[in-house]
Amino acid sequence: MRAITIAFFILSAFLAPSASAQNDLDPGIERHYCTQFGPFFLRFDPDKAAGVFAILPNNDLGAVVGAIADRTLTGNWIETDSKGAIRIVFSEDWSSFEAVYTVAPDQENWREGWTGYLPPAGDPPQFDIADETFLCR
Repeated sequence: MRAITIAFFILSAFLAPSASAQNDLDPGIERHYCTQFGPFFLRFDPDKAAGVFAILPNNDLGAVVGAIADRTLTGNWIETDSKGAIRIVFSEDWSSFEAVYTVAPDQENWREGWTGYLPPAGDPPQFDIADETFLCR
């Protein structure tokens, strides 16, 4: 978890505040989402975002960086041994997301199935929604 925090702060340094306000997010807002694979820490500015995620079953870390427009992040992701494009669509209140992504070198085949939610009250290590477990740490 310490590696995620360090990587998150390194990525945050690349996100300078922006004067553009294409979304209803305050500059510098940070969110911690729980996904099926592990935690996803994301820092938002009005027109861009960057963050880090963990794939706990594989003991792997990755990063996401991209532009934000109309509650959609369009950008790239990278892990130790793979990378690709990503599109993350956030709910109206930014409390959840659904993502599609590619895995290089196949940039035409979009994969589905990465979903995240803000953790419920009490900040549990995991929780279930619709028979799927979401990991927070």
